[in-house]
This record gives sequence, C-alpha cells and structure tokens, in this order.
Amino acid sequence: MRTVAAFALLAASLLGTTFAQQGRGGGGGGGGDDDDNSSSSSSAAATSTAATPAASGSAGGNSTSSALVGMNGDVTCTSLVCIGGVHNGSNTMYTIQSKGSATLGWMAVGFGQQMANSPMVILWPNSDGSITLSQRKAPAEVMPTVDQNPPRIATLEADLAVLSGSNPKISFTVPTDSNSDGSIIWAFSSTNPDSSAVDATLVQHLDSGPTKLDFTKTLAMGSSDPLNPISTIADAASPGGAPAATTPQATFDPPLLTYEKYIIAHAILMVIGFLFLLPIGALIARYLRTFSPVWFRLHWIIQWVLALPVIVAGFAMGVSAVDKMGPDMQLNDTHKKWGVAIFVLYFFQLSLGGFIHFVKLRFALVLGRAVQNYFHALFGIFLIGISFYQVRTGFRTEWPLYTGRHIKNGANIVWIIWLVLVCTAYFAGTLLLPRQFRQEREARNAKYGSDTGSTEPVTQVQPTAY
Repeated sequence: MRTVAAFALLAASLLGTTFAQQGRGGGGGGGGDDDDNSSSSSSAAATSTAATPAASGSAGGNSTSSALVGMNGDVTCTSLVCIGGVHNGSNTMYTIQSKGSATLGWMAVGFGQQMANSPMVILWPNSDGSITLSQRKAPAEVMPTVDQNPPRIATLEADLAVLSGSNPKISFTVPTDSNSDGSIIWAFSSTNPDSSAVDATLVQHLDSGPTKLDFTKTLAMGSSDPLNPISTIADAASPGGAPAATTPQATFDPPLLTYEKYIIAHAILMVIGFLFLLPIGALIARYLRTFSPVWFRLHWIIQWVLALPVIVAGFAMGVSAVDKMGPDMQLNDTHKKWGVAIFVLYFFQLSLGGFIHFVKLRFALVLGRAVQNYFHALFGIFLIGISFYQVRTGFRTEWPLYTGRHIKNGANIVWIIWLVLVCTAYFAGTLLLPRQFRQEREARNAKYGSDTGSTEPVTQVQPTAY
C-alpha cells in the first residue's frame, strides 16, 4: 500500500506542476497533444511527444524526490550519462541524464548485456521542443532499426523531461520485467538525427557500454535520485530557492561478460606471441648469428616451439569470443579479417623457414646467398610490423566498440615504447651485416673454393638468414 501511495503522490505532484505551468502560459496547449509531431505514434515502437520546458524536478531540483522514499530503485553513472530506475512491481520508470560533458544528440537505454539483439529505447529532442522515442533492435554492432513488436512498450514521460541546461534528461516507463537482473546497456551521441521520424538515421554513438541497476535497493533520504540521476533525494530545495546540493555518482564497473573474458585472453596471448616472442626470435637471429652457431637453434625454438602454441591458443580465444557474440559478428570488420590473414601468414613464414633450411637452391644467388633467404628476412619484418598495427587496433578500436569499455592511455604508451625499442634494436643490428657477409664468404671459400657459388651449409654460418 505504501508503494501505491507513493506513486499516487508522485503523479499528483507531476499533475500539479503541469497545471501550474499551463496557468503561466508554458503548457503550449495541453503539452502539445494537438501537434501531429507530438502525438503518440500508431506503432508500438515509437512516440514523439512535446516536452514540458521545465518540468518538476529540474536537473538539480528535487521537489518530488521525497515521494520516492520507500520505493525500489537505483542509479548508475557512466562516462557521459547517469541512469536511474524506479519501479513498483508492475511498471519501471527509467531516466537517462547527461553529465554535461557533451552536447545531447540522442541517448539510449537497452535491456541486456550487449548491443546485439537487445531491445533498445532511443530518445532525442527535436527542434520544435518535442521528444522522439524510438524502440529499436540490432542484430550486431550496426545501427539499430525500428522494432515493430518490442517485448515491452515504452511510454515517454514528457512531463519529467528537461531539455535545457547542461544536464538534460528524458524519462520513460516500461512494464517491469520480473526476470531481469537489472543489466542494461547505454549509448550517447552528440549528433542529433535532425528528424522527428522514429526511423531516422542515427550517427554512431560517442560512447556506450554495459551497466547495471540494482532494483532490490530501497530508496531513502540521501539516496541517489532515480528521477534526477545526478542528484540525491532530499526533502526540499535549499533555502533561497536554490537547488539542493547534488552528489555525482561513481561510475559502475560491471563484471566482465563471457565474450569479454575471451577477448582479454585473446589479446594477452597474441601480444605475447606476435609482439614479444617473434621479435625476440628475430633479434636473436640478427645479433647472435655472427658470434655463435647456436643462434639457429634458439631462433627456431622461439618461433616454432614457444610462439606456435601461444599464437594458436590466442587465435582460438578470438574465434570463441566472436562465436559468443553471435553469428553476425564473424569477419564483419577489418580487425577480424586482418587477424585471420596474419594467422595464415605466420604459418607461411614458418613453412618458408623450414623450406630454406631443408631445401638448398643452387640458383638465384644474390651476394652468394639464395634469394629466398632475403625474402624470409623481409617478410618476417613485415609480419611483425603488421602485428604491431593489429594489436593497436584491437585495444584502441575493437575493445571499446564491442564492450563499451576503454583501455587507459598507458597501454598505448607501452605499445609505442616497445615498438621503438624493437625497431631500434633490429635496425641497429644491421650494422653487423658486413661482418655476417664476410664470415659467410670466408666459410664458403674455405669449404668449396672461391668459384663454386655453393649455398651448402658451412660450419661457421647456418643456411637461413635474417
């Protein structure tokens, strides 16, 4: 009974505020109900309704907040928005509010843990003061399209909307899903669709991600305010008419989903394989070959015995991550396509190294060495180079795109430092090339004579080259 009474009190307060605004000439003829662009859509998927310019409970206000005490609700904040939810068992009201760090274009709340196949409610203000509510769904990380039969019909709460100021907010109500654990996704774009049509084209979000609301919480004085998510619940405004002090909410860091764990494992293994083991093996070949015949054994142990299982396992983790994300995610972007290509090229490079070691070609000599030796060296440099680029697109583009999470800039700094160190070390090692060529020439002359041009292996120098 207390919950029902609280909702009744909240509704009465909202109606009182609306009538007061109409009495001041701010109602716009009944809130715009006679405007074609602000009437409810015949489709269950969308609504476009005029918003009250300054409804009850402004960005920092709390005139109706005390009515929430005792109800179940929660607030979570992300990088760009705060989202509040409150329900009475049969209906749940969501409010999404900008934190003011970017201009509002459109905002969205989705019900699920990832973008693919999650029902979404997308909202944006229009130039005539109305708000468009569009219920959509997407099969993958693509622009969602209108869902003509959403599992739950969303109703815009125009009287609660605040579109002016630095912290605009929009609210809507949906029937409560008793099976939900509170997992939601969110998105924010600074580019307005410039159309009130529910199927308007959307420019990709500025940021997005998963988060969660805990509807087992009971709201109390001082709790985060689900109707004004950047504020806390208080009895009334501060003396003098100023809004009560607000308390920004901490960003919620949701637990990793299964596919995200696979992505992390994929990233770690591929970094170890392609950015650590392969460069180390190449540097050993570049430096140690002029000082000890053991270089070749170390080289193939690192490139084959150590790197191969790591890279294969990393590739398998990537495939598993994509499989968990859905069938529409396979090879749907450049990173995935290049990943498969690099994986195949790695095996080509291994095969080429084995061919050079076991098959001795007596033609196509360049400076007394077979041309495939030079190609093996240059191709190895190319493979490591594109691997560096691939890793960077992984943590700079793929990870934020498919998880809504971000990698701190420290990862990029480490990537740059390691790239510079590897490049500097390898190309500094080319200073040993004259010494290498001289040793190879002397060894061939000592074993076969100066005019044979043989490429057979000699004691001092192994047959492959970097």
